Amino acid sequence: MEALRAALHALTEAAQPCSTRHVYYLGLGQLWDKDRGRSRRNYALVVRELGHMRETGDLPWEWITDGTRLVRRERQFESLDHALTHITETYRRNLWASQSRRVEVWCESDSVAGVLLPITAAWGVGLYSCRGQSSKTFVREAVVEQLRQGLPLSAYFCGDWDPSGRAVPRSVLERMERYSKGEVDLRFEQLAVTAADVRSGQLATHDVNTADVNFTSYRQECLREGLDPNAAVEVEALSPALLRRRVSDAIEACIDDVGAWNELAQAEDRERDLLQAVRDRLRTVGEPPLRGSDPA
Repeated sequence: MEALRAALHALTEAAQPCSTRHVYYLGLGQLWDKDRGRSRRNYALVVRELGHMRETGDLPWEWITDGTRLVRRERQFESLDHALTHITETYRRNLWASQSRRVEVWCESDSVAGVLLPITAAWGVGLYSCRGQSSKTFVREAVVEQLRQGLPLSAYFCGDWDPSGRAVPRSVLERMERYSKGEVDLRFEQLAVTAADVRSGQLATHDVNTADVNFTSYRQECLREGLDPNAAVEVEALSPALLRRRVSDAIEACIDDVGAWNELAQAEDRERDLLQAVRDRLRTVGEPPLRGSDPA
C-alpha cells in the first residue's frame, strides 16, 4: 500500500492540478487495469487513496481539482484597504480588446474545467463548462455576451469521444447560430478528444452505450473517420499536461497583433502601479471612521 501511495503521489505531482479521474487514467496499465462492465473497483481505490493521502497531509489538497461544487456568495471585504489590496492584486486589462477575435474554451465537464482553468485564467479567456449537455439558457447567455463584445469568436472544445460527448459540441454550435441569428462570426475547433487521438490507438477505450439516443449519429461519424463505433475514449484519457498544452497553444495562436497586445499589457502594469499608489496613500491618511463611531 505504501508503494501504491508513493506511485499515486508521483503521478499526481507530475499532472497537477488534475482530477481523480485523470489520475486513474494515468495509472492504467501501470498500477491497475481498466475497470470492466459495471465494476468501479480500481477507480474507487484511486478515489479512496487520494482522499486518505490529502487528509493525512501526504498529498497537497490543491493538486486535486473539484470544479463540480460551487459556493455562491457576494464578495465582501474587511476594510477599504482590504478591497484595494484585492483590486490591485487581481486587476486585469482585457488584452483581447486589441485583437481581431475573441477566444473562448468550452469543455464537457467541470472536472476537465478544473484542469484547464490555470490556462484560461492566465490568458484571460472565458471557460464554459457544459456539465454534459449544455442548457439553452447557458448557451443563450454566452451568445448575448458575444454579441455585446461585437468581435468574431474562436471557440475551442474539449470533451469525450462517445455518443453524448460528440453530441455536445453539435448542440452548442446549432444553438449559437440559431440564437444569434447567424450574427456571430464563429470558428469552432475540437481540441480533444479528436478522431486523430482515437486513431492513434494510444488511449484507453471503453465500450459504447449503444442505447444512447445519440449513437446513430456517433456511429455515422466514426465510420466516416474509419473508427470503430463500438469504442469510446474519455477526455481524461489524455494527460492533463497535454490538454493544457493544446489549449494554451490554440489560444496563443489567436493573437494576431503582438505589438498591440504588449502595449496593453504594459498599460496594465502601469495601472496596477497606480492602484498600488492609491492604496499606499490611503494607508498614510487612514481610513474614514465608521458612521456612528466616536472619532476620539
